[in-house]
Amino acid sequence: MALSADAIAGGAIAAVGLILLAIATPARWVAQPALAADAPPVGPAPSIVTGGVTLHSVDASFPDSNSTFPGGAGADAINNDCLICHSAGMVLDQASLSRAGWQGIVDQMRNDFKAPFAAADGPAIVDYLVTMKNEMSRSAGRQPDPKHGAVIVAQGTAAGAPPCAQCHAFNGVSDASGAFPRLAGQSAYYLAGQLRDFASGVRASAIMTPIAKALSREDIADVTAYFARVSAPFLPLKAPNASLVQRGEELAKAGGPGRVHCDNCHGPGGSGEPPVIPYLAGQYAHYIAFTLQMWQEGFRKNSPDAMEAIAKKLDDQDILAVAAYYQQVNSPLKAAAK
Repeated sequence: MALSADAIAGGAIAAVGLILLAIATPARWVAQPALAADAPPVGPAPSIVTGGVTLHSVDASFPDSNSTFPGGAGADAINNDCLICHSAGMVLDQASLSRAGWQGIVDQMRNDFKAPFAAADGPAIVDYLVTMKNEMSRSAGRQPDPKHGAVIVAQGTAAGAPPCAQCHAFNGVSDASGAFPRLAGQSAYYLAGQLRDFASGVRASAIMTPIAKALSREDIADVTAYFARVSAPFLPLKAPNASLVQRGEELAKAGGPGRVHCDNCHGPGGSGEPPVIPYLAGQYAHYIAFTLQMWQEGFRKNSPDAMEAIAKKLDDQDILAVAAYYQQVNSPLKAAAK
C-alpha cells in the first residue's frame, strides 16, 4: 500500500520531526510561527501501512553511495581542509595512489594552489588518503538503508524518536514557514553530522537534542540517507522585496564587510559543496535568518571558526537580504517570470 499525499496531509503521520533549528529562541526581526516544542510529547504514530512503507508517492532513488568518509587517522583534516572544495567521490577515485603520489598532490595543493590548510595537517592528510581503502573496508559492514529511513520518517522508532514527517514532511520540504528547514536532497553527511551534534549538545536545541539522542547510529545513517535521496519540488513562495534580493545577491557573490561572500563556500547560487557544506538555494528565508542570528549570538557552536565569524560581520539587514536571496533562487515563481 503506497503512502499517499492525502494520507500524509490528513495528519496520519504526527510528531515532532528532525528540526534543524539551533534552539527555540525567536528571531528578533521576523514573526515566529508556533513551534512544535509547545505541544505535548507524542509517541511514534501507529503504522498506516501494511507490509512496510512504499515510496510511490515520493520521487526517490536509492543508489549505493561512498559519499562520506569514515572516522580514522586524518579524517578531521580531510573533512575540514579538503572537502570544502573537493567531493569525497573525487578523492575516493584516486585512492590507489602510492604514498609518494599523494604526498606530491598534497604538496602541490598547498604550495602551487595555495590551499588553505596548515602544513602540520599535511602528514595526516597523506596518511589518511594512503589508508583510505582500509578505512572504507572497516566501515563497509553495513550500508545505510534509506528504505528503513523512510519508515522512521513516517512512523518514528520503537526507542521513542517521533516521526519526522509532520514538521519536515515525508518528502522533506517542510511547511514553508521557515520554522522547519527543507531537508530534501541535502547531503546525508551534513544531516548526520548535525544530528550527532544535537545528540552531543554541541548544537543546542530543546527540541532536537532529545530526538537525536533517541536515534541509534544506524537510525541516523538510514534517515539521512533517505532525505538525501528524495527529490521534492520547491514551493511557490511569495516574492520577496526586489531590492532586498539584489542586496542579498551582492553579498552572496561579492561579499560584504571583510569581503566575505557566501558562494565561496556554499557554491554558485547556494548550490552547496557536498558532502560537507549544505545547499542554501531554495532554503526558507526565515530559517536562514534565524540560524545566522544563532551563530551571531553564540547559541550555535558547531562552526565557530567559519559561520560564527562570518555571521558576526553581518548586520540585521544583511542577514535578511542574504536569506531573501537564497530562498528565491529555486522558486517556481522566479522560473515562471523568466
